[in-house]
Amino acid sequence: MKSDRMAAYQGSLPLMGGLSMRHPRPSDDDFLLGLFMDARPWLAQAHQDRDFIRTLYEQQYSAMRTGQETRYPQHLDFVVEKVGQPVGRIVMDLGRWDWRVAEVEIHKLARGKGIGTDLLRSLQGSAMELRLPMTLSVNETDTRVHWFYHRLGFDMLVQAPPMLELIWLPPGHPGIQHLPPQILPPQLRQGGVAGAPAMPKAGL
Repeated sequence: MKSDRMAAYQGSLPLMGGLSMRHPRPSDDDFLLGLFMDARPWLAQAHQDRDFIRTLYEQQYSAMRTGQETRYPQHLDFVVEKVGQPVGRIVMDLGRWDWRVAEVEIHKLARGKGIGTDLLRSLQGSAMELRLPMTLSVNETDTRVHWFYHRLGFDMLVQAPPMLELIWLPPGHPGIQHLPPQILPPQLRQGGVAGAPAMPKAGL
């Protein structure tokens, strides 16, 4: 089922800036591990032996992938390319009620070039045509990431320490009060959404 959904979406989402998405190949393993390592430099401080550090990263990467498969069984894993060269990775669920972004990683040599912005704006354009919201979560202490998503039109749906649940609504959407319960965080499924706070502007 998952492979069928991946094949159906591959190549069907128009992306800006020369970007494209495809599912990973065995030849991408080193690139994807490198993305994981770059995003977690603190693990390299655990030991001075480089072989030990490499093994540690490989174990942590394998555990992360297993955890993602368990937590997000419907999510699809894509390698992001720019003019045919791998520049990042995105994990997302192109679902019936919303598009859920689980993870976005851009290679350190490709950062600061608008790739993340082009990628998310492209996905927003496709979601807009389907009138689907986009949702994701970020660490509440990472204000740099808060600002990135706020600039793209995401607002806070609920604060669930240590994470913030964010949402983007396509133009013309009637509002969070009309969201289907399938995409609401557990905190809002019981208490409703009328009291959901707006994303704080200070510090973003």
